[in-house]
Amino acid sequence: MDKFAELKTEYCHFLDFLKEKDPEATDESFSTYFIASVLKIWGSNLLYSMDYASLLSSLSGENYTIEQVVTAMGCCGDPERKILVPDFFKRIVDLDKLSASRHSSQFIEKLNDLLVGSAMINGDFTTEEATCVSAITESLVDYAANNGVTISPAPDNMAKITEKNENSYLQNEALLEAARKKKSQKESESHMDSSTNSTAPMTININLVANEESAVAKDDTQSVAPEEASVVATPVTNESETMESLLAELDGLVGLKNVKQDIHSLMNFIKVTKIREQRGMKVPTISYHLVFTGNPGTGKTTVARLVAKLYYHMGILPRGQLVETDRSALVAGYLGQTAIKTQKVIQQAMGGVLFIDEAYSLAGDTDDSYGREAIDTILKAMEDHRDELVVIVAGYTELMHKFIKSNPGLSSRFSKYFEYPDYSGEELLAIFNRLCEKSGYKLDSNAAERLMTKFNELYENRDEHFGNARTARNIFEKAINAQADRIAKQSSFSDSDLEIITSDDIIIAIGGLA
Repeated sequence: MDKFAELKTEYCHFLDFLKEKDPEATDESFSTYFIASVLKIWGSNLLYSMDYASLLSSLSGENYTIEQVVTAMGCCGDPERKILVPDFFKRIVDLDKLSASRHSSQFIEKLNDLLVGSAMINGDFTTEEATCVSAITESLVDYAANNGVTISPAPDNMAKITEKNENSYLQNEALLEAARKKKSQKESESHMDSSTNSTAPMTININLVANEESAVAKDDTQSVAPEEASVVATPVTNESETMESLLAELDGLVGLKNVKQDIHSLMNFIKVTKIREQRGMKVPTISYHLVFTGNPGTGKTTVARLVAKLYYHMGILPRGQLVETDRSALVAGYLGQTAIKTQKVIQQAMGGVLFIDEAYSLAGDTDDSYGREAIDTILKAMEDHRDELVVIVAGYTELMHKFIKSNPGLSSRFSKYFEYPDYSGEELLAIFNRLCEKSGYKLDSNAAERLMTKFNELYENRDEHFGNARTARNIFEKAINAQADRIAKQSSFSDSDLEIITSDDIIIAIGGLA
């Protein structure tokens, strides 16, 4: 039995023990706690072993790359980030208080053995690792003692320390670069068996998008439930598209005059800079990362999608897809898990644009170590993959300015701000008419007049919750439902009847709007 299979067997035995003592415990709850713990332990060395990624992949059934593990270990190395006492251990302590049993002691002894085995997966057990394992188990002993359960002291791990196995670590950037090249080579030689062993450092190929063609892009004019909006990927740009067609599409959007001018200026600047570069002239340092500020429904996602494609056609990005995400898809419940979760989203966006909606939520609380972990992971990716990744962050204007200023790393990388104004009543009517045209409907003159009055009213009384284009879409959907209800009662109707939205339809639509 190899070392990974042996440790997985021990892991499964521990999980069986845990579920026997605490039926509420789940595989996922223990996995998140365990992975956070071993990342903390490995991170204490400030060195990285390929065995770390292999062990996590073996235990979890997922494919973890060394890049993911390295990033997560770096985040876990922050001394301020502690491993919290898990809920399942708290319930075991409560059980011991009621039954005077020793389940808590057994839990700590078994966990200690499992953590030590994980630390030794690469052939050594360092002083730093021993100290970290002891700190984790001692925190459990302290919790039990503070809650009236006296148990044995945490195991002494210092006697288990070995000499450092220098050959098991990635010693420098050259080896890590070799791992990246090995991964690229394996991807290009798809006919080879991916399970072939090699002594050279290598990464595990991970396919994060099962089917890119089936991914659905979210448009700013559509209402999307939060759980559906956590990670949305648009396909790689269509080769039939051109710079001219994309800029024409941008110019054809309703409103956004200043945003359009800024995008054109940015593209012109990139174009001239590339000409200077081709002629051997000095070129200024350019940051392609952007901040989009404004209320919801103002076209930020739509423009971000176009920017991703424009960057591709300008040669800034190798693919040009847009991956849209938010806090829920980046932040996990345990230390270390957030870095891995964020890395998965970043890998999905590699070669294109990572669009983070409501990005300020990652730094909304000074005590939010998980949000900081996501930010640190993103900043590291922006630094390590300058030619492969662009990040666009978006959200309410005031909150986004505070967000960027909250972290020196953010303020140094994001210098271009694009302000998205609210749509006026006239612009909302134009959006409504486009929805009609796209779906085969027409407004009669009275309906258009009544709708214009309503949109002006909504615009004049707007607040930070003003829906903009989404408001226009909501009214449109209610209007065509009202039209269908009206026509269904008629004994006969013409093609024109099926197309026209009347004033009565609009009254019903806006009457149901808060």
